[in-house]
Amino acid sequence: MAQLTKRQDTASPVVSDLQKMIDVNLPIIYIHNFDFVRVDEIVKKAIGDALVTEWNPATGLTNFKTKAERGNGCSQPLVEFLRDEYSEEIPEGEPVKQKFIVLREIQGLIDDHAIKTLLALMSQRKLYDYKYEKTVIIISSVVKVPDEIKPYVSHLEIPLPDNDEINVLIDNHIDLNKYDQFQDEDRQKLMPSLTGMSPYEIDRMLDLAMSSNGTLSADDKEMILRQKKQMVRQSGILELVDTPASISEVGGLDTLKKYIQNKAKIFANLGAAKARGVCVPKGVFLVGMPGSGKSLCAKASAKLFEAPLLKMDMGSMMGKYVGESESRLRNAIKIAEASAPCVLWIDEIEKAFSGVGGNNDILTRMFGYFLTWMQDKESPVYVIATANNAASLPPELKRKGRFDEIFCISLPTEAERAKIFEVHLNKKKRTVTSLKFSQDNYTHLAKISEGFNGADIESVVNDTFERCFINDTPVTIKELETTVQETVSISKSCAKQIDAMKKTFSESSFKDATTGKISTAR
Repeated sequence: MAQLTKRQDTASPVVSDLQKMIDVNLPIIYIHNFDFVRVDEIVKKAIGDALVTEWNPATGLTNFKTKAERGNGCSQPLVEFLRDEYSEEIPEGEPVKQKFIVLREIQGLIDDHAIKTLLALMSQRKLYDYKYEKTVIIISSVVKVPDEIKPYVSHLEIPLPDNDEINVLIDNHIDLNKYDQFQDEDRQKLMPSLTGMSPYEIDRMLDLAMSSNGTLSADDKEMILRQKKQMVRQSGILELVDTPASISEVGGLDTLKKYIQNKAKIFANLGAAKARGVCVPKGVFLVGMPGSGKSLCAKASAKLFEAPLLKMDMGSMMGKYVGESESRLRNAIKIAEASAPCVLWIDEIEKAFSGVGGNNDILTRMFGYFLTWMQDKESPVYVIATANNAASLPPELKRKGRFDEIFCISLPTEAERAKIFEVHLNKKKRTVTSLKFSQDNYTHLAKISEGFNGADIESVVNDTFERCFINDTPVTIKELETTVQETVSISKSCAKQIDAMKKTFSESSFKDATTGKISTAR
């Protein structure tokens, strides 16, 4: 493991933040982090020689600085401990001494009415009684703040290590193992895979890398990315999506595909690109009717980037406790950054943020946090947001600076429909080798399928093969024609939605995914 003394040097900015929170007399400071060793280092440096007492469910009253149990450990319940701390009187004439109370992992107890009341009373006494100088610091691996104490709680955000801090951790491993063959080129290639993780996680990854072959080099990148995938699966917050589709399986959308290919080239050479002043790509916003290929583009992009595809369900971000929804969103973003380089797919984003601007304070805060992250992020997390209708989304989400570009995926042209038929029928040829179709066949099918989107065409192909199997007949161009004629296209079933989408695109600076021009849907 890297030397702890060296790692402490990387905590100074957050130590300063904590000291400022203490100086402004905040009664309760909430630190949400699982790495208790790092958090304790930060707290110790911030409070200096001040008096501090810890209570946790495992060892009860504990010496925060030495971790030695006091008395009989858990003999004093939390409610009694807080009652004693609240009711303590300072004798007249004695100097007021600052004291800190650390409460660790009390999320299972904090809903108790007496505990909530005592925390509120202690907060009020600190605010109004100049002799009462007790600051409560809650350290927890989860966020749980009941409404009753929400006004008194301030959250300390512990940022993930930046490049300088990651370099310190790498150097610690190299020093400790007396390994001097690690070149600048190795460091440049390895760095992006180590971003977005806590110091503990980076230490663990570097230990694994060195234990596997006794060295540290750019070749360890693949192993680190595999471990990151495991972290995503264990989190349960984001879904890790398989990406079997390649960009060649996306019919049409030539401008969009070329755009994604250019971004993939930057991601593949991110270190060299940044050295030449190229910004880290933020992401792309895809808007179009259901079945137009937005999801397929997201999956194909991840495969092109050679990066894991993480899917965020905004509905799963919502929680019932104060601050829980925002915390889940922060955690999801942290996990995405820990998995970087990766593609973060936010499907049907309009279902999450279309209500922003109303009376939903939680949704407004989540939206604000998401916008700030998109604006400021430097991590190699490429965001692909998809929406069926962008008309109801706030304009802040659609302006430049959040996403690199916004693309309209409208109904495919005749040439694109021919390509989509070719893609799906070629898939069938892999197993049914007797199939014979020509380019003229694809062109003919495209002409008679006006108003169809990609999902319609895929359904036509699948339905035809199913019917021919049941009837024990060969699949022919005539059978495909019959299915096309019997299928109700998206342009007929969703005519109103398509008209609304055309209006949105005609009034917005969206780029057409096929032509690259700003135009209405075809």
